[in-house]
Amino acid sequence: MLKVSYIITLLSSIGIFNSCTGNFINLQKYQDQYAEVQKVDSVYGNYLAGRVALIRQDYQNASKYYIKTMDKGYVSNDVLSKTYMILVSQGKIDEAVKYANLAREKGDKNSFIDVINAVHAFKNKNYRFSRSQVNEIKEKTYKELIAPLFNAWSFVGENNYEQAVAELKKISETEEMKTVYKLHRGLIAEYFNRNDEADTFYSRIIKDEKVDISFRALQLITNFLVRQGQKDKALRLIAKYYGSSNMKEMLSSLNEKIREGSTKTEPIVKTTDIGGSEVFLEVALLFKSIPSGYEYAQIYMAISQYLNPDNDIAKIAMADILEDRGLYSDANRYYDAISKKSEMYYPAQIKKADNLTAEKKYDEAAKVLKKLLRDNPKSFQILFNLGDILRMSNNQPDAIKYYNEAIQSIFYESEKYWPVYYALAVSYDRNNEWPKAEENLEKALKLSNRHPQVLNYLGYSWLKNETNTDKAIAYILEAYEKEPNDGVIIDSLGWAYFKTGDYQNAILYLEKASELNPQNAIISDHLGDAYWQGGRKNEAVFLWKQALKQKEEQEELNRRKVRYKIENGLKKTNALQIQDKALKESLHSLNDITE
Repeated sequence: MLKVSYIITLLSSIGIFNSCTGNFINLQKYQDQYAEVQKVDSVYGNYLAGRVALIRQDYQNASKYYIKTMDKGYVSNDVLSKTYMILVSQGKIDEAVKYANLAREKGDKNSFIDVINAVHAFKNKNYRFSRSQVNEIKEKTYKELIAPLFNAWSFVGENNYEQAVAELKKISETEEMKTVYKLHRGLIAEYFNRNDEADTFYSRIIKDEKVDISFRALQLITNFLVRQGQKDKALRLIAKYYGSSNMKEMLSSLNEKIREGSTKTEPIVKTTDIGGSEVFLEVALLFKSIPSGYEYAQIYMAISQYLNPDNDIAKIAMADILEDRGLYSDANRYYDAISKKSEMYYPAQIKKADNLTAEKKYDEAAKVLKKLLRDNPKSFQILFNLGDILRMSNNQPDAIKYYNEAIQSIFYESEKYWPVYYALAVSYDRNNEWPKAEENLEKALKLSNRHPQVLNYLGYSWLKNETNTDKAIAYILEAYEKEPNDGVIIDSLGWAYFKTGDYQNAILYLEKASELNPQNAIISDHLGDAYWQGGRKNEAVFLWKQALKQKEEQEELNRRKVRYKIENGLKKTNALQIQDKALKESLHSLNDITE
């Protein structure tokens, strides 16, 4: 609920993690070494196992081996700092505090030790000590954002309403913080049963047209309205945001919960710990909104979960961070921790299936979605995603079935639905049903306002089938004009030159496509063909051999034909003729791609 520009300014001032993270977030390496170093139960063996686990982003084992290293007598500042930071990233604050304070005794001046002590004290209801630790931190982020919010909730823990409000007021004059101030002012008023006051602050948020209310804020505010007997107001608030596609399913679940609720519904923020958790959730989501803030987001999200393990928003956000790092199994553990009764359950399961698909576990992904489909048989998103999974696993008949069911679930045609027609066309094409593929590509082209990928697919397919030559080239040129740096589109343009007998220009554009997509088997195959016809036969054979090894587009590659070309070369065929003189001039008047 803060502007990104404001959090970027705060981020530039923060220095809490710089001295201790080191390789905390890094690319995964040393995969083959890991199993071996795990077997060596010595100081060095455990240290090396911890280091390799850390680089592999296996944080659970990293902390385990670093702790074993220290238990065996090797306690360094480096091991200590990495251990307490890893433990915090897992939400294990009760363990982290021991190593953080040991590091402090050894001279570690990292301010995050104060954060760990503050959060641990807060959880154990030692609010005065908690505030003293937070107030030790001099960074601007804490002074302007975290400390006022956190300290306010610590005063709530001491049943001191006036002092809690006084702390909150420290952020009330900062323009970017006003909505956060109003939300927490309402939550604290609620906690003290000052419902008229809470209603006032929530109403100010609702009436502010400049504010785009987050889903978490919608949960908190509608929960209050239901308990105050204002269901209609809560439902109107939800309806205002229902058009947002990224929240539609969650809002549907929240809408149902509102209708089922009553004045006896429990408040969401019913303890001080949950209030403190909301502070760190707010901060984590802010940092998550900018790429350079992901390390901080994971740390703060873990703290939020430590204070409130039942916050499903935090679980979703933490899983999202892990997904961005390719840690799909770890992300799915968070999704599986979300109850079916939660508004987050549906999107969590959708994301779980996406992660399984990314790991090429297609059967498992389909199983997750089919289970969801039993409760939501007309869900466009589930049907569409099922189609995608089956298409990627090369089960085209079933993919076609689910894509068509997804289309039947649409109430009205809209440009946002063009991808399903495009995907259906791809499945028809791979199922050797080109007329149906062509029909759906034309539909996708119209709905997408002539999207370059649709133009390219149609144009390339016509060239491949040696039909509609002029129209095919016109479509490819239009796609290239819209996306001149897309390797797949450049490949199609190079192939247009090849099919019309202009091998030198074909080589020029296909080489550029290969630079942009070096693992694409189809592009290598095409470039090999162009080299052969251009008299560069040794290079052609090398490219064809490369095509057989490359990862991308293997399902499209005719491996039998490629092997035949390697053994026998490529016969020259008649060039396709362009009938439209203006189109021919357009094709051969393109600027040199090397310029």
